[in-house]
Amino acid sequence: MKRIVSADNKIIKLVRQLKSKKGRDKSGFYLIEGPNLLREAVENGAEIAFALFCESENGGGAEGAEGFASAVLDAGAEAVLIPRELFVSLADVETPQQLMAVVRKPVCGLGLVVPGNWLILDKIQDQGNIGTLVRTAEAAGFKGVLSVKGSGDVFSPKAVRASAGALFRIELGFAESAADAVRIARASGKRIIAADAHGSVSCYEADFSCDLALAVGNEGNGLSREFVENADMIVRIPMPGKAESLNASVAAAIIMFETVRRG
Repeated sequence: MKRIVSADNKIIKLVRQLKSKKGRDKSGFYLIEGPNLLREAVENGAEIAFALFCESENGGGAEGAEGFASAVLDAGAEAVLIPRELFVSLADVETPQQLMAVVRKPVCGLGLVVPGNWLILDKIQDQGNIGTLVRTAEAAGFKGVLSVKGSGDVFSPKAVRASAGALFRIELGFAESAADAVRIARASGKRIIAADAHGSVSCYEADFSCDLALAVGNEGNGLSREFVENADMIVRIPMPGKAESLNASVAAAIIMFETVRRG
């Protein structure tokens, strides 16, 4: 295992760049942290460039590296050991999990025909919501997530953590606008389902047969008009209480698992 102690090393500089969207976009890489995400990355064939291991307090080796270093090397990546102080400075959380990895962004294939249901993120801002939505979509058997420009970065550290590995098991795509997302969905043969609090159809009565694209809107402003105007169906979640709306990830989860229950 290679050991790096300098904060000026090119690998360390790259990791620092990946903490910003600009750095991720420019480099084509993103950062994952912790053994669970690293295991998911290896098992699902993600392209890992480097894995960084935190040196133990006595400097005697890597903490939490049992079996991971060899798995990383077998995957064709470089295993790097760095001092604890340097590792902590790179981590995105206050209590790091002793290892992190630099992963190449996947080739996003939703511009092509991907069968099955999709989730469309229309300018969803909250990074935690984004990761949770990806995780829930994959859990509900959805095959793709299409993110409209203006949404938060699905590859941000917080979104990656919230996705809990689902990011490695679902197809991702990006649309330049709501109109572009509608075009992509139509070209792939999807029925567009718009989730809206004022929808005319209850999600418990809707036709959720496969090959649909469920569009979920911005936390504050809801869906763009392009989705509402082009939707095959606008669905609502019945709410007998006094709340005006639900959290975006909660609302999407209810509807997505309704497609499972009735599918």
